[in-house]
Amino acid sequence: MNCELIFYYSTKTNLCEKALKKSLNGLDLNFQTSRFATSPEKLGELVIDVFEKTNVVFVTGGFTGDKNSIENVLSKVLATKTPDDLKKLRNPLSSHDGYLIRQGGQLLIVLPDEPNEIDAIMSGPLRKYIQSFCEF
Repeated sequence: MNCELIFYYSTKTNLCEKALKKSLNGLDLNFQTSRFATSPEKLGELVIDVFEKTNVVFVTGGFTGDKNSIENVLSKVLATKTPDDLKKLRNPLSSHDGYLIRQGGQLLIVLPDEPNEIDAIMSGPLRKYIQSFCEF
């Protein structure tokens, strides 16, 4: 199964991409490409576009603490539609927890833009979830 990565107000993009690719080792996911969003509108456009081509999208960054933060964007989206599955992904290294949203056969995973935090979250229960999703 293919997946793509969207950087949203993200820093350390190269290091985050490497951490994510490393975390995907052994999973049935093929990393395709990275894209960049610098506004909530662009993020929405990219997520829609990517979901037309693949079923798994990773978003890193956006933990800005302002009106454009990933949390605010997600809360607006979730106010209009209840997903089949929604999980907060505990981050043992900081307060920037990740999020998992599944709707039907599509999976959106939001991670902080710190490589070590990506590793920490991806090595937890998320890995098994992705593995079972890919087998679905």
